[in-house]
Amino acid sequence: MAEKNAAGGLDLNEPFIEDVTMIDDLEEERCSSSKPTSRAEGSKNSEQSNTADNANPEHSKHVNPEQSNIGASADTEGTTGQTLSSDDSAGDDDEEVQSTSCSQTEIQTPFPGMKFNTWEEAKMHYNKYAHKIGFSIKCSTSKTSTRDGQKDKQLFVCNKNGKNEDINQLEAPPVRQRNRSITKKTDCKARLRVKRKGQKWHVTYFIEEHNQNLIQNFSLKKYLRSHKGIPKEEKYFVRLLHKVNLSAGRILRIMGEVYGGLANVPYDSKDVSNFLATIDEEHKHKDMSILLAHFAKMKKEDPDFYFNLHTDHADKVDRIFWVDGAAIAAYKNYSDCLSFDSTYMTNQYNMPFAPFTGINRYGQTIQLGCGFLKNENVESFVWLFEEFLEAMGGLQPDNFITGQDVAMRTAILKCFPDCTHRNCRWHIMQNAQAVLGNFLSKHEDLRQELNEVIDYIMSIEEFEMRWAEMILKHNVSDNTHMSDLYHLRATFVPAYFKERFFPFLQTTARSEGFNAVLKRYIGPHNSLHKFFEQYLKLKEKIDVAEDSVEFKDENKIFRLWGDYPMEHQALDLYTHPIYLRFRAELRKVTSYNVQHVDGQNYDVLPIKPFVYEYGKNRWRMLEETIVEQKMELPKVPSARKPTNKERQLIRYGTLCNEYTSVAKIASTSDKGKALADKYMLALEKDLLAMKASESAKRKNKKKTNGPQDEAPDVGNVGDSGQGSSTKFDHVEDPEYASKQGRPTEKRKQSGLHLKASKPVKCTVCGSNQHTAATCKDKITPVPEQTEIDFFRNMV
Repeated sequence: MAEKNAAGGLDLNEPFIEDVTMIDDLEEERCSSSKPTSRAEGSKNSEQSNTADNANPEHSKHVNPEQSNIGASADTEGTTGQTLSSDDSAGDDDEEVQSTSCSQTEIQTPFPGMKFNTWEEAKMHYNKYAHKIGFSIKCSTSKTSTRDGQKDKQLFVCNKNGKNEDINQLEAPPVRQRNRSITKKTDCKARLRVKRKGQKWHVTYFIEEHNQNLIQNFSLKKYLRSHKGIPKEEKYFVRLLHKVNLSAGRILRIMGEVYGGLANVPYDSKDVSNFLATIDEEHKHKDMSILLAHFAKMKKEDPDFYFNLHTDHADKVDRIFWVDGAAIAAYKNYSDCLSFDSTYMTNQYNMPFAPFTGINRYGQTIQLGCGFLKNENVESFVWLFEEFLEAMGGLQPDNFITGQDVAMRTAILKCFPDCTHRNCRWHIMQNAQAVLGNFLSKHEDLRQELNEVIDYIMSIEEFEMRWAEMILKHNVSDNTHMSDLYHLRATFVPAYFKERFFPFLQTTARSEGFNAVLKRYIGPHNSLHKFFEQYLKLKEKIDVAEDSVEFKDENKIFRLWGDYPMEHQALDLYTHPIYLRFRAELRKVTSYNVQHVDGQNYDVLPIKPFVYEYGKNRWRMLEETIVEQKMELPKVPSARKPTNKERQLIRYGTLCNEYTSVAKIASTSDKGKALADKYMLALEKDLLAMKASESAKRKNKKKTNGPQDEAPDVGNVGDSGQGSSTKFDHVEDPEYASKQGRPTEKRKQSGLHLKASKPVKCTVCGSNQHTAATCKDKITPVPEQTEIDFFRNMV
C-alpha cells in the first residue's frame, strides 16, 4: 500500500470539497450494516465490541504509529438532522442530496468491526454521531491502493485535533490579509479510522473520549464546521427565492419558519449571502451571451419578439432595445399616448433604463418596449426611437410626454415629427422653484395667481390674456425667470394640450412609477441578463393584474350613483376603472351652476366658494359630443402551453404542498417519523429506478435516431429585419462601472405648483429684503481711524 499525502495541515479555515458519487442503495445498506438485524446478532456485535475494547484498552486512546502521516485536512460540511450538506454529498451544487433513513435518535455509536458500503457513508454516520454528541469532524490521513488506485484507508478526527501555532511568533505577511478566526485546538485524540476490506469498509480504529467540552446546546451545534452548510435541496429552494430578488436576511427568515425557528436553521445569514454571491459569480463575464440566449429563447417562443443591439468601436454593447409580440399588438390600440423616461439606473454598467410606457383602456400602466443607453446623447436617442419605429411597423405615437432633455427633444422632432411632444410639468416646476421660490415667498399674491393661471385656464387665448394681466398687475416684467417660464409655456401648460389625448397625465409619473416598482425586483449591482429575467416577472405581474380587471369589468356591475342618463351611458361605454373616475367628476356637478350665454357657450359657476381640485374658478365651455360606441379590441390569443421547465416547477410546488401536510402528521411523534422514513426510502428507490430506466431509454433512442439538430443560434434566426444569426457573435459585455455605494435617495414630493421658499435673511442687518452680498451696511465704507501716538499717550 502506498500512502498518498495531500498538501496542507489540519487548518479548518479552507473548505474541503470532495468528488463523491451518489449511491442509490446507500441508506438501506447502511442501516442494515450499522444496526443489528436481530436480537441475537445485536448481542453478538455488542460482545465483539466489548471484547475488542477490553483486550486492547490503550487502542482507543492513542494513534497507531502507522497512521502518523497526516494528509490534507479540512472540515467536512455536514448537516443537522436528516440532510447532508452539499460538500459532503457531492461536488456539484445541482445534484440532489441523499437523505438518511435513520433518525437522529437512532444514530449508533461507532465500534470496531462496524461495516459500511463506502467511506463516504462512514463519514456521514460519524458526522451524524458527532452532531448528536456535540463536536465537529474533519478528514485527516488517507491511503491509496497501488493495485487499483482507489482509496484504501481513511481517518476522521475531531476538529480540535492538533495544536495552534503561536500567532505572535509568525512573520507578518507582505500583503495585508483578512483577519480570519482560527479554531482553538486542544490536541484532541478522538478519531475514527475505516479500511476497505473487499467490497465493504470496516471500522478498524475508534477513540471516543474528548479532552474538550462538548456542545450540548442544540442551537449552538449548527456553528460547528462539519454541521454548518446549506443542504442541496434547500440550495435549490434558495435559488428560487434569489430569482425573485429576496435578500439574504429575508431568505433566512423564511427558512426559520420552515425549521420552526432561526435557532434550528443549520446556517446563518452570511452563509446565504455567500451562496447568493456564488450564484452571481457563475455568470460573471457572460452577461451578454446569457442575455442573447434569453432573447433567442423568447424569439423561439414568440416569433414577433424584436430586439437589437449596438456596439462601440471596441465591440462593447452600448445600446439595447427589445419588445415582445404582445406589446407590439397592444401598441396598435394604445399608440395615442406614450410616456418615456431614462433617468433610472438599474445595472452594474451605469446604463440608464429607458422604458416606453403606455396606458390601456383600464387606466393601467403597460410596457411597450424597453431600452438601455450608455450615453444619453442625440445619436443614442435617435437609434432607440428608430428601433422602436422598426418594431412597431413605422407607426408613430400620437402624443409623447418626456422629461426636459434637449437631446431627447431633438431626437423626437427628428423621429416622431407628427406627434405632439409634451414635457413633464413636475421637472419644469422644480427647476422654476429653485430660482423663483425665494422671490415668490415675498409675493404671496403673485404665487397664488401664477398657479391658478397655469392650472385652471381652459384656452390658449385666455391664458395669454391672464398672463399679461398678471405681469402688469405685479410689475414683474423685468424678472428674467418669469420670462423663461413663459417661453416654456407651450411644452407643459395644460391649456395648450386641451385638444390632445393625455389621459390623467401631466408628468412622467407613469414611467417613474414603473421604475419604483422595478426597484423591488432588481438592484443597481445586477447584470443585464438578471434585469431581463426580473423584467419578465414584473411584466407577468402586470398581465395578471390586467386579467383581473378585465374579469371584473365583464362579470361585475356597479350601482349607479344617480339617475342621470349620461351616467347610464358612461357605464355602458367606459370600462369600470374609467367609469369610477367619471362618477367622481359627476358628483362635483352638484357644486356648479351652468348658465347659457349664447349659441354653444355656457358659463360654469361654482356654488360654493371653493371646490376640491378646481378652486373658485369659473369657465366658459363649448358643447361637446360624447363617444357613441365603445371601442372593441382584438381578441387576445389563447395562452401558450407551459414549457417543460415550467411544468417541472409546477409539479415541484404541488408535491411540496402535498408532502407538507404529510410532514405535519409525521412530525408529531418519533413513531410517525420512523414510519414516514420507511416509506420515503421505498419511494426514493422507486423514483431512482424510474429515472435510471428513462435515462437508458433516452440514450437508446438517441443512438437509434442519430445526432439531433443543433440548437438555434442566439441571433434573430430567420428575421431579415434584424440581421443574420451571426450578427452578435462577437459582442462583449458593456464596460463595468465600479460603485462606492448606492447614492442617497431624496423623496419626491408633489411639485406641480410653485411654493414659497423660506425667506433668506441678511446675516448683517437681519432684513429679508436682501442678502449679505448686497447689504448697504456691509458695503458702506468704515470711517478711517485716527492715528495714535503710542509714546505720547504713554506719557
